[in-house]
Amino acid sequence: MSCDVPTPHSCAAAGALPYAEALQLVLARTRPLPAVKVALADALGCYLAAPAKARSDAPRFEQSAMDGYAVRVGDLASASAADPVSLRVAGELAAGATRRVTIKAGTVVRVFTGSPLPGGTGAIVVQEVVTREGDVAMFGAPAREGAHIRRVGEEYRKGDELLPAGVAVTPPVIGLLAQLGQATVKVGGRPRALVVTMGDELVPAGVTPGRAQVVDANGPALCAALRAAGLAVVKHVCVRDDAAALRRALAAGLRTADLVVTVGGASVGDHDHVPAVRAQLGITEMFGRVAIRPGLPNWFGLSPQGVPVFGLPGNPVSALVSFELLVRPAVRRLMGASCAGAADGIANAGAELPALSALLASDAAPGGDRMTWLRARLASDADGALCVAPERGQGSHMLSNLARAQALAVIEAGADKLPAGTSVPVRRLEWFER
Repeated sequence: MSCDVPTPHSCAAAGALPYAEALQLVLARTRPLPAVKVALADALGCYLAAPAKARSDAPRFEQSAMDGYAVRVGDLASASAADPVSLRVAGELAAGATRRVTIKAGTVVRVFTGSPLPGGTGAIVVQEVVTREGDVAMFGAPAREGAHIRRVGEEYRKGDELLPAGVAVTPPVIGLLAQLGQATVKVGGRPRALVVTMGDELVPAGVTPGRAQVVDANGPALCAALRAAGLAVVKHVCVRDDAAALRRALAAGLRTADLVVTVGGASVGDHDHVPAVRAQLGITEMFGRVAIRPGLPNWFGLSPQGVPVFGLPGNPVSALVSFELLVRPAVRRLMGASCAGAADGIANAGAELPALSALLASDAAPGGDRMTWLRARLASDADGALCVAPERGQGSHMLSNLARAQALAVIEAGADKLPAGTSVPVRRLEWFER
């Protein structure tokens, strides 16, 4: 590898890796999947695996930008409101018309948006300023040369690179590719993922939990987050606190999945089997703790075949915030998303850090020894400035707050208590791939 790949090390925050370093490590060790060719309609949510280049000029022919009349500019040189010029309408050209027409002196041609221009056209006069009586059109002002004309190649020229590789395929990108004549498109592969939740206390949604049981929210939530991030195949397995069952689930996932996410079970208690099973399967640890709140016990490693394996905290908010901060960037990398600012091909961790800022609507507690991500809502103050209001209660078990939140407000590690009105970094929570 030609670049300096970060290696595991710790920071002062309880032996945890700073977030930016953990993210850089995830991106550096995650390799894009092979590109595939898909039908244009199936490319939505993927990333371009090759640049999109123009196959022809756009527009390909000179055309009208408005509904109106194609005119010779000289014919209207003397036109005024007090002394309008009357010209004969010699015909019309609809959008898509293939016949060739030339404007003769003293005449105009009716045209529409997208119509090919008649020969001799100097300008288009919009229909709203023209008075029409039968085959005679009256003009009360001169025409400006070139007005409302779309010139050949004014948008792009044949051979121009319009989109680089790595761009997300959005609805406008689909439209542009269709305009370029592409019925198929080469995109980065869509990962297959396995989500493993574990615990004797877990029951699935729809089952009434017993006295000491809880409903498994992490499995459905993380599967949904992966699908929203663009994955088409996501499998969820919930296993009991049994080392053999966990080993079977993980071994099967490592054979078929491109990404594995486990939730909980990563501590050192008698029923926490994840560390031992990972070691048995040859999964190499890159880091085991990240200096973020919520989400300190975040684990990341690689299988012998290079499959990224994440071990997320068991509390629902910690799991989903950790997904947003660490797993989603890895998904983008697997799918071939562009690496802004990375000349060596390794995704730039800075591109995943918050670029938006907002004013705190209320005081925020000190940052402590970890970067803190507060669930929050967005609003505007009386002056129109963007404000961020942290939710009441920031416990990592309080999923209802995250369900209402629109953003995560960032309090840097070591920060003092921040009064209302302080500008802080903000990360919007959009969930669906943007």
